[in-house]
Amino acid sequence: MSRSGALAQIDTLLSTITDPPFVAVYRGEPLAIAGTPVVAFWMTGRIPAFETLGDIGSRVSVMIRAFFRMQDSADVRESIELEVWDAMVEIDSKLKSDANLGGHVTDSSVGSATIGYLNMGGGVFRTVSVPFEMQLYSEVTITP
Repeated sequence: MSRSGALAQIDTLLSTITDPPFVAVYRGEPLAIAGTPVVAFWMTGRIPAFETLGDIGSRVSVMIRAFFRMQDSADVRESIELEVWDAMVEIDSKLKSDANLGGHVTDSSVGSATIGYLNMGGGVFRTVSVPFEMQLYSEVTITP
């Protein structure tokens, strides 16, 4: 198991989504976005858990967010709604297809997707936010 391997596998799984065709996958919360749609993921927290006499496991939380640039065109806005729905289903499907992230985590779970709007850099984006949690047994070794 490795932390860097888990992040690389999330990147790989999100990169294989073709509907909608994301133009980029970003590691880290973006401060600006050039082209859309894009998907990004970043760490949101870690909770130590599963403690034994020899090690400690953890639960690590990640936010996955897809961004779609809104435009004045009613046709574009209507087509974005289908892309938003497709993104929710595809993110869920891809992450559930490899629950142990190529052997880098013990297990993972995909949370409920939420939809919203975000102002960034003078633009308005429709967003899909999906919480993702990874469980890692024996992440920290306790040495007497």
